[in-house]
Amino acid sequence: MLVHTSVLDLKYREVDPKVWIYYSPLCLFIIFNFHNLFVPIYLYSFIITNLLFLVLYKLSLLGGADLFLNVILSLANASVIPLVPSRFSIIGLEPLIIVLYSSIAILIFSLINFIKYYRYVRNLPFSKRVLLALSAKRIRIRDFINSKFLFPLTEIKEDGSITLREYFSVEEDDKYWREFYSKLVNEGKISADMYIWVAWGIPVIPFMLIGYIISLIIGFPI
Repeated sequence: MLVHTSVLDLKYREVDPKVWIYYSPLCLFIIFNFHNLFVPIYLYSFIITNLLFLVLYKLSLLGGADLFLNVILSLANASVIPLVPSRFSIIGLEPLIIVLYSSIAILIFSLINFIKYYRYVRNLPFSKRVLLALSAKRIRIRDFINSKFLFPLTEIKEDGSITLREYFSVEEDDKYWREFYSKLVNEGKISADMYIWVAWGIPVIPFMLIGYIISLIIGFPI
């Protein structure tokens, strides 16, 4: 399931809702894992992770596919036995462990981005400086127009005025932005060689796959 939906997420940045219907029977695996669970630990892990995903979904920071995946994964893998012995992985902390390692993987990706782009944001206010360096990249408009799954944080209006926003909504259409900026270039309002800040629509599911694989190897080594 994770491999299949990771490919879809990378290729299309969305997963057809019907896919989750096909994989929903995996939730029944909790029946076979239930005897291993310490129910309070499992309920804590299940509720915290899915509540977090729900909040991020409501804020348009995650897509519905990420929420569906986490619910199914939390039920299908309530208890696992990793290569390195880990009692918490067995008794029900696995949903939280997967999210933890997925978050660490995203953080490492962000830190690499920070090192690469920090020199370009030194003249900005501290909050914007950190957010842009962690989550954005600086590219020419011509490259943005020929891209996929990038969203402008440097927002240019019809009159040529420029504002710098700190985030984008997953509900936005990257094609709309490419066509709009292409129109501004064709009208001579902006230069195709102008640099702007853009954010990548991060495919969360592949990072969850990474987190899941790590959890199967080392569990929660405490």
